[in-house]
Amino acid sequence: GTMLIKVPFSTTDLEAWKRVAKDYRNDPTSVTKHLQFIVKQHNPDWNDIQLLLECMTETEKQLILKVAGDLAEDHYKVTGGDVKEYLPLQDPKWDPNRSAHVERLQAYQGWITKGMERAIPKTINWSALYAIKQGPSESPSEFLD
Repeated sequence: GTMLIKVPFSTTDLEAWKRVAKDYRNDPTSVTKHLQFIVKQHNPDWNDIQLLLECMTETEKQLILKVAGDLAEDHYKVTGGDVKEYLPLQDPKWDPNRSAHVERLQAYQGWITKGMERAIPKTINWSALYAIKQGPSESPSEFLD
């Protein structure tokens, strides 16, 4: 059968991710898309994901894990799974060659991605709102129309 071989992230990979992750607060959507790409391309295991999360600020990391945990908990309350099996806080040492472990890892990757996607609320572009100004000869009621 097919055997999965783990290729660790290179220092260059991690430095590139660190540059992307730095922008998380300003552009969570773009950073999350980048993480989705890394998950597709590298299939990171539990330890790899910790490395990626270490590139975030401690606050961001905790926020992502908290939101991921809340989402997973809500899901497994309904489906009856154990959240700790799919979102472990310690290395579960999943074997990439066992289908049950692969399924859990994929779920973990998904929860972390969803956590990242939702941890930072979408920001409102205030500068665009302030760009709408009342003309000097407009009455307030004309401006509001």
